[in-house]
Amino acid sequence: MVRKEYDVMQVCLEGHKITGAYSNPEFRQPACEECGSDTIHQCPNCDADIKGRYLGGVIGGTGPEVKEFCDRCGEPYPWADEAEDFTEVDSSVLDNELVERSISQYESGHYQSAVQSAFIVLEERVRDRGNFGRDIHGSDLMTEAFTPERGPLSFGETGSEQEGVMFLYRGAMQSLRNPASHRFIEEVDEEYARDVIHTVNLLLRLMESNTSSDTTSKLEQRAESDAVNSDN
Repeated sequence: MVRKEYDVMQVCLEGHKITGAYSNPEFRQPACEECGSDTIHQCPNCDADIKGRYLGGVIGGTGPEVKEFCDRCGEPYPWADEAEDFTEVDSSVLDNELVERSISQYESGHYQSAVQSAFIVLEERVRDRGNFGRDIHGSDLMTEAFTPERGPLSFGETGSEQEGVMFLYRGAMQSLRNPASHRFIEEVDEEYARDVIHTVNLLLRLMESNTSSDTTSKLEQRAESDAVNSDN
């Protein structure tokens, strides 16, 4: 029988070391005396024992320090900085209107409403910036607004890039907004809503930073083209 070189460590979920000698029942604790958190002695991801004190000889000090990552699978333990909950939305980097109309719903747990509100902000911003009426919306609005060359909000160095931008905005409406509005309501959880809000924020920022200089001329070109088409 191979002799173990290390005992097992027990640690609370906040990272406080309980004991490096879990093999001795008298040292174990069901909860942390310092913070009251539950304790573990195995990696939650792969069930490997958390390495405790060395059994192969005498090592001075109080034993090994609490590590942040599992020796076997490499995943962070619950107390590691890298393992913090990333489901929070950082409002400081978001568009102001997006914060006002979507974040309160997100923070109160109304994730479907938060997603819908985020896309309403995007749709209204595109409509106002492109001078569109209320008779066009959703993916049709995105197509008209970002159609290469003719679209008043199209941007990109080449026709291919402009086409990609159009597909980006139209695709967001079709694949991210519509499922939340119609068929897949049960899939709109906290993580999905967070990712969608940040995606909409990126789309707003791209539009704001790339369409301010030539929007007027494109609007005039579109108006002339519409007038010609109506005459025909």
